[in-house]
Amino acid sequence: MIKKAESLGYEYVAVTDHSRSQRIANGMGIDKLKAQWKEIGKLSKRFKIKILRGSEIEILKDGSLDYPDEVLKELDIVVGAVHSGFSVPKKKLTERIITALENRYLDILAPPSGRLLGKREAYEVDFKKVFDTAVANGTVMEIINSQPSRLDLNDELILLAKDFGLKFCIFTDSHSIFDLAFIRYGLGQARRGWLEKKDVVNTYPYSNLKDVFKKLKL
Repeated sequence: MIKKAESLGYEYVAVTDHSRSQRIANGMGIDKLKAQWKEIGKLSKRFKIKILRGSEIEILKDGSLDYPDEVLKELDIVVGAVHSGFSVPKKKLTERIITALENRYLDILAPPSGRLLGKREAYEVDFKKVFDTAVANGTVMEIINSQPSRLDLNDELILLAKDFGLKFCIFTDSHSIFDLAFIRYGLGQARRGWLEKKDVVNTYPYSNLKDVFKKLKL
């Protein structure tokens, strides 16, 4: 994956495997996560591309994150996600996400509406409250998932989030080197939502990422 990303001309790439609660997706326990950090350190010496230590961390039912803060603070990128427990009242799910957004170590919310095209509608959330909380916490970006089955956020919510002043991150959710090509779908979705280059943080050069992700050690 690192070799392929470098061949595409990327200046940096983030590794964001699932956290420990997502056992169905081979979620990583803390020991395994730390072993991955060592591997990333070795790879960083072999490749020119910058490799960011990240994790896609489950937002638990009470809004807490799946790793403790002492682990979160060591990650370059912390992505929070809801993968289960959708069938609850709108108010309760909104409060769950808002609680997660108030964690100072959370950088990105993904996927914000949880939709799967042709399979599952977006879950019921008060997005105005979610976006308002994201803005209040400053460093949190709404994400655009480039997977053809997701394309989440949709165009209307992208425009709404932009009106709130949020920044975005477009990612491929790649599970193989072939998925990296999905970035073109994410770009198309961003354009449908009227985003410009300045709105998308992973168009920024690596030297400017420190202004967005405070934990990065440049």
